[in-house]
Amino acid sequence: MRRLWMAIPILALLMIANNLSGSDLIVGDQESTKGDFYISPEGNDAWTGTLSEPNRTGTDGPFASLERARKAASALRQAQSQHEREHAITVMFREGTYILSSTVEFSRADSGSPGAPIIYENYPREVAVISGGMRVKNWKNLTGNHWQATLPTETLYFENLFYNGQRRLRPRLGGYLGTYYRVRETVFLRAAGTASSPPDPSCGKLTPDRGWECFDRFVYEPADPISPAWQNLAAPAGNPCGQSPGNTNLIGDVELYDFEHFNVPKLRIRCIEAANHIIYLTGATVQTPPYRGFIPRHRYLIENVKDALAEPGQWFLDRSSKPWTLTYLARHGENPNLDMVTVPQVSQLLTASDLRWLVFRGLTFEHDNFTVPPEGYPSPRDDTSMTAAISCMNCEHVVFDGDVITQTSGGGVEFYTSDFGATTANNIFQNGALYDVGGYGIRVGMLPHPRDTDANVVQFTTIENNVIAGYGRVFPAAIGIVQGGGHDNLYTHNEIYDGYHSAIQICAFGCPPGRQDSHGAFKNVISFNHVYNIMQGITSDGGAVYLNTGYPKFTAAGNKVFANKIHDVNDASAMDPDGYGGMGIYLDGQTGLVDVENNLVYRVSADPMFVTSTPPAPNQADVIRNNIFAYGRQGMIGDSNPYPTGRCPETAITALSASNNIFYFDRDITMNFMVQKGCTYSCGFPYAQYQDWSSNLYWRRDGSFERDTRAFHRQDNPASPSLCSHNPSSWTFYPFRDWQRIVGEDSESVVKDPGFKNPAYPADDFSLPLGSPGVGFVVFDAHQAGRVNLTIKPPNVQSTFPTQSFDPGNDY
Repeated sequence: MRRLWMAIPILALLMIANNLSGSDLIVGDQESTKGDFYISPEGNDAWTGTLSEPNRTGTDGPFASLERARKAASALRQAQSQHEREHAITVMFREGTYILSSTVEFSRADSGSPGAPIIYENYPREVAVISGGMRVKNWKNLTGNHWQATLPTETLYFENLFYNGQRRLRPRLGGYLGTYYRVRETVFLRAAGTASSPPDPSCGKLTPDRGWECFDRFVYEPADPISPAWQNLAAPAGNPCGQSPGNTNLIGDVELYDFEHFNVPKLRIRCIEAANHIIYLTGATVQTPPYRGFIPRHRYLIENVKDALAEPGQWFLDRSSKPWTLTYLARHGENPNLDMVTVPQVSQLLTASDLRWLVFRGLTFEHDNFTVPPEGYPSPRDDTSMTAAISCMNCEHVVFDGDVITQTSGGGVEFYTSDFGATTANNIFQNGALYDVGGYGIRVGMLPHPRDTDANVVQFTTIENNVIAGYGRVFPAAIGIVQGGGHDNLYTHNEIYDGYHSAIQICAFGCPPGRQDSHGAFKNVISFNHVYNIMQGITSDGGAVYLNTGYPKFTAAGNKVFANKIHDVNDASAMDPDGYGGMGIYLDGQTGLVDVENNLVYRVSADPMFVTSTPPAPNQADVIRNNIFAYGRQGMIGDSNPYPTGRCPETAITALSASNNIFYFDRDITMNFMVQKGCTYSCGFPYAQYQDWSSNLYWRRDGSFERDTRAFHRQDNPASPSLCSHNPSSWTFYPFRDWQRIVGEDSESVVKDPGFKNPAYPADDFSLPLGSPGVGFVVFDAHQAGRVNLTIKPPNVQSTFPTQSFDPGNDY
């Protein structure tokens, strides 16, 4: 039924995607002011909560808190007769900000019923904000723009601060956003040890001839402004640096970002050994070289150095003695006594477990307090150890409609199963906004577990018509929408931009199926999303849309990437010599059986389409059909390692089938650009049995492609020691006609100007006013991608790291 999307309205689409009837999806009349209970800043939890405002005598009126309203709604549902339970219960929030003193916890007892949910919503045309923050008051002006406040003794540690709704940063070395410095050397220990018993737990990988690689320390450049005398740098007793321990309350107070490839750990500095220029951390990164750890010439950035407090907009929390003091350097025209300064205090705003048939609509959630643990945050894949402002565990038929989640320290919202005997299904997040998010925007399911079954993983989730902007503001490797294991989930008509890594990701390590009754991550659909301005030179090895749903001897079926518009993806090659992998659509691992169709992908720093490997068996190729791929800096379709076992298969395995696509580009091999990029060794099988290209249209903007003698290439002999060679000297090159005649590829394909209206930057108009250019290409309207309801327009979110992208007018 999902093939009917373009012909049906959104409401009907939601019913299909979640197997609901019309009555099941009723969420109330948005213009109605009639509620069963009300909450107001002027309320009182001792009142009945049944009046929308206090009565004249001040003896009754709305509640004051969400927690009190939750208890009242639950009690009312439990007291209702079966007939009464056929009607929804509505709780309305009046205009104002509701400060939480602790996490609001929903359970199964707070559930509604089919067709009659419990609804928590804003009063019509009023804005209700649920905040886990604390307003900082009673500032004293010390001098000039230097302000200071003494915090209440019960204040909890925090790492984020918001000034009038904008995230402000702690002092960094080298300016407000900080300066990137470069790792000089990786530290290796030459000592006796075994894999099970290394000489140091943080130095657990043995490299022949070099020793044990350490993941909790590195050598910095002597010229870098690193000092063991920083005021808030306190080393633990017995530290390897030999410096005075100082105030032990401040151990790890100075933090460090380690920009690996696709992960960015945020660690705490233990001590600094100035004599040998070594920084030691309180904990290690993930110990999986060569992608993790302290990689020579990779960037690092240091934050929360009291001595660096100099830039307007910076702040510093001094915890050297009680009570703590907070210092803020005001920007021009700011007065913190007149403005709103908020620091997060509640770890999570709302959690739900086993909740059913509930609706949250039109509400704004702000200021969770996720912090880096004492041992640091190693940046695990999918940020599995990061909490969200809102968590829904083992939930079913829970709807978030028109909600805003912003100014978070960790993730935005997550749906996952925490019990193998439970399930998480038929939940919806729609028409909402997530912006200025510390980590991921929306997480659907965790990484797979061998005990997972098709019944318990997250399923039939709908994420639709949302804007996700400015994500990864604290943890830059975070994803806009990230899914672990799960099936039949729909991600459609979302607008995702201004992130530092991928926009939509399904699986990170192949999502292997469970031991029984499991088919992996299957029948997930990514459609009609508009994704742009991501990665921004911060991370490598990412795709705007990324799937890694295959596994050795296993292929998940039915996944689709359909009708998305993707552009302006810039990996770390914009600032690092070893940066790589800014893909449009990225099928990683041994992912197969993915249908990639009707997508417009342009202006990416690597390839618009990338397939890492062949699937594990024949007849499982990814189908790449009827797409427009334009302006890849390095290639149009690439692969990397089609033979993960290091051996040729006994029978031919096709990696991909590319047909009826339009390839539009302006580069050639002299610019390190290749139409088909990556490994081109077919293990002796006919090349078309390795990659099947047919009925495509090619056009280089200067009209020279048909005359290009190096348009395509093939590797005829295996390389040693690996099968694939990435050295052009071992390739055989072909012009387009010989690619067809000799290699046997691209039957029915042509070299022809497709007739785009105005594909040059900044117009970016890839419409076809004269209709299909041929080759069986079916014209589609790329403007259908993105949100269909722009009611929520998020503000611009300020950058939190120095970014760098290629010039869209000259570098593509």
